[in-house]
Amino acid sequence: MFGERLRELRDGKKIPQRLLAEKLGVTQQAVAKWENDKAEPDIATINKLADFFEVDANYLLGRTDVPTPINTDDLPETVAPYLPEGFDELSPEAKEEVLNFIDY
Repeated sequence: MFGERLRELRDGKKIPQRLLAEKLGVTQQAVAKWENDKAEPDIATINKLADFFEVDANYLLGRTDVPTPINTDDLPETVAPYLPEGFDELSPEAKEEVLNFIDY
């Protein structure tokens, strides 16, 4: 899985193995071995690859099919900022309908 993903990402950016190797400070043979699943890079190199290709390291490792992580810093901690003005004055049924819509 790792080798296949690495090759897809590298091909997608149209970067030859030699150039990727230079960027990472490794040999072209190392990149070829990774892509052919004959060897695996160390964790520091996996992190460099993830940063270089702007993907989640878990995507490279095949632990997720989502290339980029969700930035949880951009998500609200609660739905409170999205409740309509006057929410507190709504009937219990109306409040439930609004909350169900938010859940949807």
